[in-house]
Amino acid sequence: MIELRQLRYFMALAEHLHFGKAAESLHITQPPLSRQIAALEVDLGVVLFSRHSRSVELTAAGRDFYQHAKTALAGLDLAIRSMRASARGERGELRVSFTMVAAWILLPELLKAYSDAYPAVSLVLDEVLPRDIGPVLERGEADVALTFPSSGAKSLCYRTLRREPLCAVLPASHPLAAAAEFGIAALADEPFIAFPRQTAPALHEAVMTCCGLAGFEPKIRLETHLQQTIVNLVAEGLGVAVVPDSMRKMQMPGVAFRTLERSPLVEYGVLWSPRNENPCLNTFLQCIGVGGLESRVS
Repeated sequence: MIELRQLRYFMALAEHLHFGKAAESLHITQPPLSRQIAALEVDLGVVLFSRHSRSVELTAAGRDFYQHAKTALAGLDLAIRSMRASARGERGELRVSFTMVAAWILLPELLKAYSDAYPAVSLVLDEVLPRDIGPVLERGEADVALTFPSSGAKSLCYRTLRREPLCAVLPASHPLAAAAEFGIAALADEPFIAFPRQTAPALHEAVMTCCGLAGFEPKIRLETHLQQTIVNLVAEGLGVAVVPDSMRKMQMPGVAFRTLERSPLVEYGVLWSPRNENPCLNTFLQCIGVGGLESRVS
């Protein structure tokens, strides 16, 4: 069995063709180098070097062995560097779950920053309803999530990343579409298209609070789980809606996004399990400014 040390000693001597210089490059004395080279030749059953009084030359077998040994050591060194990069979270795979709203306000810029910093990490993306994100993380089906607060169990960690106001979504033909801004009380008599509370409790609460502060409870005509579907239904003239302001980026024909006066802020952040052992999770948290696995529990 060839030892790795013998292989490295062989490479040093093959490249220097001088026992003294090879030993110096290895930070050893010449006698142990000579013994290891002799032992390697015995193990292989061939003569690798022709020894002369003042020089050393590779034999034909030695030259052939040198090419293969060089490739083998290069592959081993690459494997070691790759292994260490993986252990540091600089290489590997990161599975990211996200809500639709997070896709508009958080996801692109955070993933761009992380990909630029860690190009060897493969990103696997999965859009998930807010109500399902906690179980997905707890089952280990994702490493991290971008979502609303309170989207997971108390065993999960959460940090706030962004806040934004709500805005009104109106059919383009609606009279209020001509206004740049208005109070939500102007929609008190309108049919609303909304999402069930269990889908995104934090967002649902923000919408209900906004309406409640204006003195009314919205008349829900239709409920659906996805913000994009809500906007589509508004475009068809089936009602009005209140959505996070970042949904303006959809630029969908047939609807008007309008600013709401004194709107409450909706919060988004990053959610993860402290039990997750993927090193890429920690590099992601550090990259986005969260600081790592010591962050507070949700």
